Amino acid sequence: MINSITLSALKKIGSLLLVSFFVASPVGAQSPNLPPDYRERLKDFKPFVLPPEPANDHNLNRTLDLGPLRQSTLIPLSNTSPIKLEASYSEPLSLREAINYAMANSLPIKIARESYVYQRFQFVGQALDVLPNFSMGYNLTDSKIRPNSTSFSRVFQPSVRYPVFTGGNVLYTALAQYYRQKGWGESYKVSINDALLDVYLKYTNLSLNNALLQIRAKSVAISETQLALNNTLYQSGNGTQFAIMQSRAQLAADKQALLTQQVAVRQAAMALAFALNFPMAVNLVPRDEGLTEQSLIDHRIAIEDLLDLALKYRPDLRQYELFRLSAARNVQTAASALYPQASFSTSYTHSTTDIFPPRVSAGGNGNIAGAGVFGGLFNTFQAGFGVSWSLPNMGATYIFNVVSARALSRQAALQANQELLLVSEQVRSAYLTAITAREQIDAAAYGVASAAEALRLANLRLQSGLGTNLELIQAQRDYITALTSQAQAITASNQAQAQLLHDMGVISPETIVSGYRRR
Repeated sequence: MINSITLSALKKIGSLLLVSFFVASPVGAQSPNLPPDYRERLKDFKPFVLPPEPANDHNLNRTLDLGPLRQSTLIPLSNTSPIKLEASYSEPLSLREAINYAMANSLPIKIARESYVYQRFQFVGQALDVLPNFSMGYNLTDSKIRPNSTSFSRVFQPSVRYPVFTGGNVLYTALAQYYRQKGWGESYKVSINDALLDVYLKYTNLSLNNALLQIRAKSVAISETQLALNNTLYQSGNGTQFAIMQSRAQLAADKQALLTQQVAVRQAAMALAFALNFPMAVNLVPRDEGLTEQSLIDHRIAIEDLLDLALKYRPDLRQYELFRLSAARNVQTAASALYPQASFSTSYTHSTTDIFPPRVSAGGNGNIAGAGVFGGLFNTFQAGFGVSWSLPNMGATYIFNVVSARALSRQAALQANQELLLVSEQVRSAYLTAITAREQIDAAAYGVASAAEALRLANLRLQSGLGTNLELIQAQRDYITALTSQAQAITASNQAQAQLLHDMGVISPETIVSGYRRR
């Protein structure tokens, strides 16, 4: 209860503050209602100096170091051990090691490479259509000649045919496949970029969950300290049983959150193992326990420069442009059927025919040379030039094939334009996300400093008997929430920078680790 002396002192202080505030205003300084000795009363009054703003040092805020994780704080689930849970053993892994392993073993990269190899050999097969066509035949014929003769013939015929003019079918088909396989080569690069981004996002997500695990372990340690404090206060007669029950409930909630976070860490490790094509029985653990914002890209680069880099390096744009060129060549391939066909041909025929029983001529000779079923030996060499022009259905089918090919060519051009707009939108969106995420780190750092001070004051107030246990629990929750927000802000900044590298088309094993620097 406040005594009369304290109440009178508070009234005097309040009146002085009111007078000083009133005097500070332009109207109050000229008011005739002020006491004549008001300046004498205020000569020793000195208002409190506001606390200085905390230093906004982004280089300090970009790192969240929670120290080593205390294994004794972790909680086993059923008959499993902490951290790795059902895994056989834990394997530390750095970001560079993860990227190098993904380049060598990632299944999406391998699948895309085989697709590119298939298209490349398809082009080789189309290009070899310029070679002549070779054919060879060997025929055996057994003929019965009435009334009692038999003819047995053997014919061997190799031939070579070289197409001179096919309406451009060979050339344009090869060109269409050439652009197609080049486009699939760019698609292979797109798969590499996507795989690198996927591995980076899952590695940083694993690092984030590992940091959140440390935060949860820190929360359990704070709850244990608070429970010990309430036990001490209760034993000394200054605490209540309800405060102890509150601390025990908070400790149980923190332990459950810690257990849930352990499972989240293991699930993040399995997601990374899936992206790496790594054995699931191994629990991957990031080598770096703390979180630090990486400088993957210079935030001072203008958006126009980022768009220029995307137009230059983005493989998606080259992929769709090459597919457009391939579709344009397909129009010429479809039109080639409307032209006549011309070719050279060369053949050699070796024919042997025997007749049983032998027929005897009037002069007493044996076999009679002849053709067909008549006996004899023939060697024939032929060379020729042929021109043909065939238009089934008066060429209507070929004409509509050309029309449909033109529609596909226009579609490919529209898809290329759509991809150009999509790349521009992705770069601008990733740029905005990156600069916003960077600013959120400093805001989160303010929150951590404020929550830490609130937790310290709440602890002191409880020890001195001026605070409540509920106030201390709420301060703890705010502090843990602030730490979580800072960890998430740092991770979001790293992931936003990696997304911007990907959308610019400059992501690579080197830039994703060391950052991109303009030359």
